[in-house]
Amino acid sequence: MAETTNRREFVQIAGAAASGLLAATTSPAAAAAPEPAPRTMGARFRALMNGAGPLICPGAYDILTTRLCALHGFPAAFIGSSVTNQSLVGSPDQALVTVGEIIAYDSVIASNTAIPILADVDDFGATPLNVYRFAKQAERGGIGCAAFDDRMPMNRATNYGVPGVVSKARMIDNIHAAADARSDMVIIARCLAPTPNNSYTEMLDRAAAYAEAGADAIWIGLRTPQDYVRAADMVKKPLMAVVGNANFPATAEAMKASRITVAQSPSMVNIALGAVDRALAELKSTGRVVEAQKAALNRQASNTIEQVAELNARSRKYNIPQASAPER
Repeated sequence: MAETTNRREFVQIAGAAASGLLAATTSPAAAAAPEPAPRTMGARFRALMNGAGPLICPGAYDILTTRLCALHGFPAAFIGSSVTNQSLVGSPDQALVTVGEIIAYDSVIASNTAIPILADVDDFGATPLNVYRFAKQAERGGIGCAAFDDRMPMNRATNYGVPGVVSKARMIDNIHAAADARSDMVIIARCLAPTPNNSYTEMLDRAAAYAEAGADAIWIGLRTPQDYVRAADMVKKPLMAVVGNANFPATAEAMKASRITVAQSPSMVNIALGAVDRALAELKSTGRVVEAQKAALNRQASNTIEQVAELNARSRKYNIPQASAPER
């Protein structure tokens, strides 16, 4: 009995000692300060949108062009739905790709770039249940901001040849679904009127209703900077517009004057294709690409957006002599 008691006492004493050791090693004085939680892309985009100056999102089309936007100091980039149509099926933006394909394509870009992505996701699925599902999928994919519109699929498929926007009530339900599904991803509702009766008054009424329903910003197409000033007073939420053209230069001053908070430039796809076209023409006629190479991205910028230094550092860590080599 004494032996049993002694053994029990030993176990109790050892347990107490171990508990004391554990408490000592995990005491506030000994524990390291917790690392701050990383901010999500949604939170980062929201901070940019609500910052002191307008937010310009250049129209990128893949990982490298998005990283190039960051290299030039742009804090976010825009990926249009036209990019997915062009990249996946080589066609214009006429509803040939699905919303799921758009989100999957944009998520690959978002997960490989350091700046938030503003993704044009067409109608986000068109019905509230689909919108809810795809909003969750987009946020899981790292998309910081999703912009979706009120166009009916046939209107998009025919390039405005057939009138068609969903009812205001249905779009409000879609906005509610997107807002319910997201945690902090920014939601931009695109008002693509003129409505069937070509009423800009009705379009602005819709825009105000979309803002009241929970959209964080409204993407709207108006004729003049003065129209945007009037719309901003009515909508009372940040406005998004396409900039970089004659009416709306992509400058902070021009955007402030017209009360545009978020702006996207036209896609760079055709600009890039124009450069490739000229290079192919030179190759065909001369057998060389000497002139075209003069406009090529320089090696330093190329190495930066391809993250060559990081790749080689990781290679050295794992005893690989060099992971990257000049190919151009």
